[in-house]
Amino acid sequence: MKRQQSSSIVFLTELFLSLTIFALCSSVCAGLFAWSYRYSKDSNALSRAVMAAQSCAEAFKRNDSAQSLAEALGGTAGAGSCLVYYDEDWTPTTADQASFILRVSMNLDTGIRLADIVVSNAEDAEIFKLAASALLTEVRP
Repeated sequence: MKRQQSSSIVFLTELFLSLTIFALCSSVCAGLFAWSYRYSKDSNALSRAVMAAQSCAEAFKRNDSAQSLAEALGGTAGAGSCLVYYDEDWTPTTADQASFILRVSMNLDTGIRLADIVVSNAEDAEIFKLAASALLTEVRP
């Protein structure tokens, strides 16, 4: 009888250790999947932010005022600046539905037009920054 009880304890101990190792491996795998999802989402946001900033830089070179740049990008213009709001699918939207914000600060005072383009998320964490410049097409007083 003692021998049967001894083998049962060994079997239950082995089963418990196997389940513990399985649970530990499962939690590590779940953590890796969560990390990879977050990393993929951040990578996608960076890629889309780079494309939006490059498109903005090209539009900046073609448009010589904040108002015309805002119209070309589908945003709003201020004094020497332009804001474009994007939703999660990177479609231009309104400020209250924005997940991403593209800010353009323009300096038109010198012989070269300068723009600082910053793409950030809704929490104002910078994703990508780009500087653009273009020659003035006409001399301003």
